[in-house]
Amino acid sequence: MIAGADDTDACTVWVADVAAERPFHSDLLDPDERGRRAALRRPADQARFTVAAAMIRLVAAGLTGTPPATIAVDRRCPGCGRAHGKPRLSGTGLEVSVSHSADRVLLAVTRAGPVGVDVERITDADTSTLAGRVLAPGEPVRRPRDFFVYWCRKESAVKATGDGLRVPLSEVVVRPADAPAGLLSYRGSRLTAAMADLDVGPGYAAAVTVLTGRPVRVWLRDAGTALAE
Repeated sequence: MIAGADDTDACTVWVADVAAERPFHSDLLDPDERGRRAALRRPADQARFTVAAAMIRLVAAGLTGTPPATIAVDRRCPGCGRAHGKPRLSGTGLEVSVSHSADRVLLAVTRAGPVGVDVERITDADTSTLAGRVLAPGEPVRRPRDFFVYWCRKESAVKATGDGLRVPLSEVVVRPADAPAGLLSYRGSRLTAAMADLDVGPGYAAAVTVLTGRPVRVWLRDAGTALAE
């Protein structure tokens, strides 16, 4: 079952491979996005950015019945006003969040509340130097994957609030990595949210958070067809 445009108790996470990039995707970018893409030096980074930006418009167009080119994406950061903040789709009723890592590009779409999604490729790199900035006391890491599970859960939460990395991830406390995802506290306070881990393929960790007090059904959907349209 796939969440529809009017399903207010669901969140659909669209999953794409960076190889899904098509020439027409760049035509969907607005001037600010083209500038941001041009500033990225590596072709792989440009491809991930392009797929993510195109996916927002193509998916939103399908849900709202409007042409992709008419979907306005507002990325203004509330802190500095620059166009690098959480994307907002004014007038659509849709809440969205994007994330990408290595070959994966994710887009979360919902009407249930503000949403954040994060994906990270799991590596064998030494994460001990990051542990103090990411983990809270009492968050055990029993295997290498656990660190990335914590990271994705926490980053999805700060994306949902719109705070981003202005909030230290160590101040976002989640359930143990081997337990179902859940947000325990946010900067020392309770924050009502629905959180879920996502299976987006071997070698990746991913999570989504929706700021709502109601249960949210989370669905995964392959974005390949939408990106080919």
